[in-house]
Amino acid sequence: MTAETLYGADDLTHLEGLEAVRKRPGMYIGSTDSRGINHLFAEIVDNATDEGVAGEATRVVVTLHADGSVQVDDDGRGIPTGTHAKSGLSGVELVLTRLHAGGKFGGSGYKTSGGLHGVGASAVNALSHRFDVVVKREGKVHQMSFAHGVPGVFDGPGPTAKFTRRSGLEITGKMKRGERTGTSIRYWYDARYFENGAKLDVDGVRQKMRNTAFLVPGVAYVLRTAVDDAISEESFHFPNGLTDMVEFLTPAGDRAVSGILLAVGEGTYTENAADENGVMRSKVERRAEVEVAFRWGTGYERTVECFTNTIRNVHGGTHRKGFERAALKSLQEAIARTRGLLKPKEDPPTLDDVLEGMTAVIHVRVPEPQFTSQTKDELSTAGITKVIGAVVERELKAWVDDRRTKAEAKVVLQKVVDASRVRLTQKQQKDAARRKTALEGAAMPAKLVDCRTTGLARSELFLVEGDSALGCFTGDTAVALASGGTLTFAELAADWDRGARHLGYATDAVGRVVVVPLVEPRRTKRAAPLVRVALRSGESVRCTPDHLFRLDDGSYRRADHLTPGTALMSLGALDRTGHRRERNRALADRAGVAVLAPPAPDHTVAAVEALAETADVYDLTVDEHHNFALAAGVFVHNSARMARVSEYQALLPLRGKILNVQKASLADTLRNAEIASIVQVLGAGTGRTFDLSTMRYGRVILMADADVDGSHIRTLLITLFAKYMRPVIEDGRLYAAMPPLHKITTKGRNPETRFTFTQREMETTLAALEKAGKQVVTPVPRFKGLGEMDADELWDTTMNPATRSVRRITLDDAEAAENALELLMGEKVEPRRAWLVESSGRVDQSAIDV
Repeated sequence: MTAETLYGADDLTHLEGLEAVRKRPGMYIGSTDSRGINHLFAEIVDNATDEGVAGEATRVVVTLHADGSVQVDDDGRGIPTGTHAKSGLSGVELVLTRLHAGGKFGGSGYKTSGGLHGVGASAVNALSHRFDVVVKREGKVHQMSFAHGVPGVFDGPGPTAKFTRRSGLEITGKMKRGERTGTSIRYWYDARYFENGAKLDVDGVRQKMRNTAFLVPGVAYVLRTAVDDAISEESFHFPNGLTDMVEFLTPAGDRAVSGILLAVGEGTYTENAADENGVMRSKVERRAEVEVAFRWGTGYERTVECFTNTIRNVHGGTHRKGFERAALKSLQEAIARTRGLLKPKEDPPTLDDVLEGMTAVIHVRVPEPQFTSQTKDELSTAGITKVIGAVVERELKAWVDDRRTKAEAKVVLQKVVDASRVRLTQKQQKDAARRKTALEGAAMPAKLVDCRTTGLARSELFLVEGDSALGCFTGDTAVALASGGTLTFAELAADWDRGARHLGYATDAVGRVVVVPLVEPRRTKRAAPLVRVALRSGESVRCTPDHLFRLDDGSYRRADHLTPGTALMSLGALDRTGHRRERNRALADRAGVAVLAPPAPDHTVAAVEALAETADVYDLTVDEHHNFALAAGVFVHNSARMARVSEYQALLPLRGKILNVQKASLADTLRNAEIASIVQVLGAGTGRTFDLSTMRYGRVILMADADVDGSHIRTLLITLFAKYMRPVIEDGRLYAAMPPLHKITTKGRNPETRFTFTQREMETTLAALEKAGKQVVTPVPRFKGLGEMDADELWDTTMNPATRSVRRITLDDAEAAENALELLMGEKVEPRRAWLVESSGRVDQSAIDV
């Protein structure tokens, strides 16, 4: 049997006076860590500041004594020393020992004030070992001391002196002639009420005083720090107020986009409030004063500081909400009215865009503000939102429309629009990283080079013929590393798979050497035909015949078109002649690697030999460049991956010819690796389950070489879409790229380059150029593959939406492709034989590779 637990009136606790503060200090000062200790200081200095705001004080001096005590002196009116009729206590004892006592409850003492609850100074008193106050008022010097809020007398200096309880304010002397009135408070906080290690943050004290000096330009603040009998002194006085504060808060190196705008005004609002008898009244009219200073800079940081009656509101509140609403609304309207800023269908900027690069200070003076807590971190007075909004809207509209500031305003509006576009691009990048695939949760093929955007309207998927345009070298070919060593393609691919990364060399458009990451080394083809390019240095390189080498003049040439004596751009030559060993070393040092020792200098071609053997070949990618250095010391062409807009253009290389789906079963079709990749990347299924609404790209563009093999690959792909993804064609979302056949270049100081797409167009262009008196470089080269173009040429001719030629694939094209496959690859031999005999006369002999 257990005893019954009793709960009666004697179990109730009534905490009287300041005992409640000592029992629950966090409730009154926010926390019991270092922030709480700094809040004690803030309560006292805010009382001194209120005198300055009322126009009664011009100087506030804060002294941090070596014994840990804090002293605050002001030259205001001084705390009233007379006897309070109702309590019988002096004004000093009343405000320092009673909660909710003071001159800030709607009386005539203060128009606006930071101290509202009458708790601050008495809470500091309750949590202090010793609290001394000296008041100079009415010609007399008054003094009083407290221990943990209890009035009395200490018989010596410091908090450990003997204390005797005694009520009453003492007069200790007379004021000197010309001496200003004021209040001096010194307190020693009791560490027992705070967490271990908590202490006064001097930087926080300094920041508080500096901020207050900005907000009350008529008052000078002085911080004195006494350590080991030495006193250091700092002064804070800013006669320009918030303008000076904005300048101070602006991040270093942030250049101004606008001048500082100052919005000053006042307005009225209503709220429910108690009258002098404690009776609640509705729609009590209040008048608030608003002062806002702000400017835009070139940076990206945003700083918005909020204050109410000089008290910093760390979490903002209703005044910040009013400012932000007004700024957003005003600038959105101004942008909409300004021609040429927003493109059609572009969304208007958001608040984040408006605030980017902004530094702002918001200060409101309100008779009886409401906060979410005693620490006043957030203003909750609802009516202030409209008041500040009206003031800011009026100022911004005048600034945008004023003839003297119109140009400056337009620069800011353009900055806001640009910030909006960057934000949307970054969002698209994040969204793209989270894109789901056709097979829920499955990883995309490693060879897919995806785009960032998720919007279907612009996104394009290029199905690129083969990896031939992406580089082809035997696995034992060595690549020059910026670390000073070399690795073969096979070794680089193995390192990449296990997470190791390497740096190499590339050349930019003007031939300067740069250090670059070597990305995604990989095998691209099996059993590929090879040629050997021998150099006079004794080095040799085995690669596919169509791979491009960079010549000394910066152009590119196929391996099988190189001739003895052709000068190749070489890493060693650049080091010798000034593009340059010093630059090379600086780039390598910046990347944290050693400088590659220059190889043998003679990198002209000695011979090119076609090999009977075949081998697996490899490639790697260099982003932002389209070449890299081999260990042999020469630069070779690199991936065409950079020839795209990564925001909305994606690439999927296809190795060789896909399966002929005209004769294959569905099971065989989906087992084909290249077809499976296409289906997976598009993400819309196949056959009857194909759902066009889930397709991940707005357009699919087939990009194959302008030769017979390219036409065959294009035909196979069209047939694939016609049979298993027919809605893509029906909806007009399948295209074929039209790469050029010829590159015509004129001679002279200002050479002109033109690309033509047919033999007739080439002949017509040549005739027009010759008629205009221009000489043409002959013979005119004919592109037999995408790999013969460098990245810039590929972009200009085939991928740039502004200059390219593409052909929309229709159902008629699909039917023609199916008929062609049936004719050329079907089971019936006679129709194929008849077509070959009939078509033999139309063969273009020059287009045949012999």
